[in-house]
Amino acid sequence: MGTSTIARRRILHLLAAGGLLLGLTATLTGGLASCSAGKKAPQAGSRPLTKAELDRLAGMRARNFADGRVGVHGTVGPKNRQTTVDGWVDWQRQLVYLSVTDGATNKGLVQAFPGVIAIRPGALPDAAPAPESARRSAAPGASAAPSDAQAAPAGKPPLTPPADGWRVRPIRLDDDQQRPLDNLVTFLFLLARKEADPAGPLGELRNQWVRKDTFDGAPVDVLLGPALPPQAAPSPAPASAAPSAAAPASASAAADASAQPSASAGVSASAATAPRTEATTAPTGDASPTGQADPAGTVAPAAASASPQPSPDPKSLEANGGAVGYWLNGDGALVRLETVLGSGLPTTIDLQRGQRQEFVRTAAIGGRDNAPSEITKAEAKVLAQLRQRNLKARGGEVTVTMPVMPGALRTAKGWLDWPRRLAYLAVRDVDDESYDVLMHADRTGVAVRKNGKRVPEEPPLPAPTGKWEQADWVELSASGEITDLDYLMYEALSLAANVPDDAEHIRKHGRRLRVDLLDGKPVGVFELPTAVEANVPAGLARMRYWVDNTGVLKRLELRTATGGFAQLDLALDKRPPTLPTKVK
Repeated sequence: MGTSTIARRRILHLLAAGGLLLGLTATLTGGLASCSAGKKAPQAGSRPLTKAELDRLAGMRARNFADGRVGVHGTVGPKNRQTTVDGWVDWQRQLVYLSVTDGATNKGLVQAFPGVIAIRPGALPDAAPAPESARRSAAPGASAAPSDAQAAPAGKPPLTPPADGWRVRPIRLDDDQQRPLDNLVTFLFLLARKEADPAGPLGELRNQWVRKDTFDGAPVDVLLGPALPPQAAPSPAPASAAPSAAAPASASAAADASAQPSASAGVSASAATAPRTEATTAPTGDASPTGQADPAGTVAPAAASASPQPSPDPKSLEANGGAVGYWLNGDGALVRLETVLGSGLPTTIDLQRGQRQEFVRTAAIGGRDNAPSEITKAEAKVLAQLRQRNLKARGGEVTVTMPVMPGALRTAKGWLDWPRRLAYLAVRDVDDESYDVLMHADRTGVAVRKNGKRVPEEPPLPAPTGKWEQADWVELSASGEITDLDYLMYEALSLAANVPDDAEHIRKHGRRLRVDLLDGKPVGVFELPTAVEANVPAGLARMRYWVDNTGVLKRLELRTATGGFAQLDLALDKRPPTLPTKVK
């Protein structure tokens, strides 16, 4: 069964199970919201689309994909509890970046790619221009971004996102916790695809011309069409269309496998899960299921379950994701959309086609765009000697940032001693100190000690005695209970040896993803796939290695269960103290 069929069955299951219908049918007689207050009422009546109107609607998603990146600004919810979003959607990079505010104290930043959402709650940072390095492609010789990408307009998020505070989790559309932001970002992705919608199947649906209106002084037609593009007759998929089953965190496959769009670039119903089409109340800052404050309004109370509804007519808009009001200008460009993301949540989004500033993906979901290339012989030689150079460097201070399920954030600080194969960390949960632990790892296993209260910023010396829970690496691996932090520390400890690795194997199987900056200095970002990752596309291996010009590791990245990335940063100029060989 193809991915297209699976995705469509899933959205239809949601519609049938929960009555989750995007509905604008009331607007057919009352009219959609006017583009400006105080103007005369829109003309009454609606009708089927003409061929020219149908062609414009069919080409709308392809036009969006071709335009690549546009600004977005809009509101979700009624005026008395309205949430404002402002930012961009980049359809070719498959990335959304928004500032979110409810007009009171609840604010936050959001970045998302299909399947994964990252949220940074709290006050919005001051807008600042992206550095030149952020406005360039990672590919050697790439030109700078257009001059209109020099600074973010007022109200939009900073082009270079803050590095700290990001919580990452999979986008959820099919559980009892209804999440308006998940619905919104997924819906934005569904607005673009590389190919035009099939005019034949689209024309069979109950699309409607609603009225003429104006947007920024220019005439537009307001058309009622489906949220999901209709499916053309199935055709055999290319062998490379689906990611390898061995790829970890497959939801992120489209996000950073390459800096260039693939043949299937652009998100459609066959490439992203259709959004839950009934969201909930606007953000209130209530506690989330993790027990943490939820200032970004990512979780809302579940709506009362509705009685089972009969399956909608296949030709109805409800059977195709629901009804959406599309404001199209004479060139077929979408300038505004109106829909209902859920009961009591009318949504209006304006597309600002003149706002094309290039923004940076936060490191929490992969960082700057990749431009994968083969590893050169010189690079392979450097990487083959990486563990020897690390051993000579001896180790240093370690800082870890790790997103964890179901949307929490943990940080750690401590030391790594490569000659003795020891690591000792104080691990903090940013929101809930009851998860804080001390962690000790060596060549044989790992031990953690729960404090039940906030641990110190750095692990105490000498190490406290008692209450340590220990497990050896073999036991953890066999049990399947190894955590992302365990995996990260195991890999870090293994990156020191007194013999070189096989340079030819590295050259044949490794990849250079990009050149980046870390602490203002250039580094190469590499993947060295394991044997089980032999068929994983570039950019999708679990580990990434940041190596400086001296051939020493500066950062280790791990793709976590959240779909985001953990970073382990090394300060080799800060030598570790004498660490405990064992803890009791």
